[in-house]
Amino acid sequence: MFAEHKDIGEIVGGALTLLDYNQVLAKLNGRLLPLGWIRALRERRRIDSVRVIVLGVTPAYRHTGVAARLYQMHFDAAERTPQKGGEMGWPLEVNESMNRALEGMGAEITRRYRLYERALS
Repeated sequence: MFAEHKDIGEIVGGALTLLDYNQVLAKLNGRLLPLGWIRALRERRRIDSVRVIVLGVTPAYRHTGVAARLYQMHFDAAERTPQKGGEMGWPLEVNESMNRALEGMGAEITRRYRLYERALS
């Protein structure tokens, strides 16, 4: 999904949600070949959750409701399919605005992701 500014026709945000194929891949024990792909095709009908892989809004349009509308559109689309739940990305621990937005929508934060930096010299 893309968010476009109606007056200037500029893309100001976008999001991508996919079925959570990790549920299928976990059953393959890392063996897609020679016949694991057949099992993957059979098992894909049993996927019951989705993952919001990417959601981004240009800096000028953050805190304007664009991200919330993208999430709402994803929730509406998920209601039309037999999904039990989903995961809404990997926001960093320091991304307070995204974490607050997720909590405001009723999401439960179950993991924390951090980046560490160290000089190599």
